[in-house]
Amino acid sequence: MGLMSMDKEDFKAKAVEIFGEDADEFMRICSGEHGEAVKKSFANGLEIAIRSLAKQRKTLGIDDPVYYAIFDAEIPGWDNPGTFHSVDLWFYFETLAKCWRPFVGKHYDLSRKMCNYWANFIRSGDPNGNDADGTPMPEWKPFTDDEPNLMRWGDTVEAVVEGPDALHALLAKTYLKKNING
Repeated sequence: MGLMSMDKEDFKAKAVEIFGEDADEFMRICSGEHGEAVKKSFANGLEIAIRSLAKQRKTLGIDDPVYYAIFDAEIPGWDNPGTFHSVDLWFYFETLAKCWRPFVGKHYDLSRKMCNYWANFIRSGDPNGNDADGTPMPEWKPFTDDEPNLMRWGDTVEAVVEGPDALHALLAKTYLKKNING
């Protein structure tokens, strides 16, 4: 049975099964009308994995940097597709012109910078450096549990520090408790 088809009691029972002693916290985070609570319970699995990895690396004393980026560029076209799976590859490999979508200057600028970051990282282990015109690109700092830095690739390139929301923090804690620490 999928979450969307569960009634309120089944949803609560599933929360107890998954979160155990933290089920009340999960239900508080997902509070509201049942349908809205179910929608609030969905989370980005990659983000949970990155945050769990950062916590575990700190626990194990692993200091190698981890760089985290979120691709959220506006993708043009009659179908208004959003950021679908693998769309970022056109940007990483600077192949926007090979696509039928009507990309414009901001897309090409983003693509060039993304490619520069990856080339710098491949060359030196550090993604930072200058853009093609010699100007410094925004600094991409490593992601850690204490300092959740990430690079947001959207209409612009933006370095941000973004802690987890309550749901992602609980999910990372539960994941570590069940799969690593417990």
